[in-house]
Amino acid sequence: MAIQIAQEQQDGVRILALSGRLDTETAADVELALQDLLAAGERRYLVDLAGIGYVSSAGLRVLLALAKKLDGGKGELKLCGLNVSVRQVFDVAGFSRLFAIFPNRDAAFGQAPKLRPEAELAQHAARLLGAGSLPAPPHAQAEALARAAASVLGLKPTAAAYVSAVGITPVRAVPPPVKPAGFMARLKGMFGKSS
Repeated sequence: MAIQIAQEQQDGVRILALSGRLDTETAADVELALQDLLAAGERRYLVDLAGIGYVSSAGLRVLLALAKKLDGGKGELKLCGLNVSVRQVFDVAGFSRLFAIFPNRDAAFGQAPKLRPEAELAQHAARLLGAGSLPAPPHAQAEALARAAASVLGLKPTAAAYVSAVGITPVRAVPPPVKPAGFMARLKGMFGKSS
């Protein structure tokens, strides 16, 4: 399946809206488009992945290569519009920490606040629990609630501290989640090496 690359310019930022799959077959097309833009002097990018349904390691490599070329004050790269499955690929690969990721274009251009991973996770959890239509809590409570949700879901070991910070009393004590092995530990486990 071919990938569609729509380009536009806004506030000095080159926007690339990708549609389709960003995989081994299509990553080269994206890489060539980015190389052409870099050669033309473009240094500020927003890659809109809202139309991407799948990202492979080849697609991640292309985005990482662009980020490396723009590192050290040479430019700027933002990503937006990642759906749940694409975001999960970024999270598992550890790429969520490497990129400035925004929920949409407005947020990427500063017209809406950037969501932190904990807040995105809390929003997703609220939607799953059917609480998406509740009125928005004050900002301080929202951040604390996001931290609590992230903790309960195993992202941080101190769920009780965040839960008590927003005045919610847990019904029963839940043992802290076991933190899953990191990416490198899993690779070492797969190949039988221990350190």
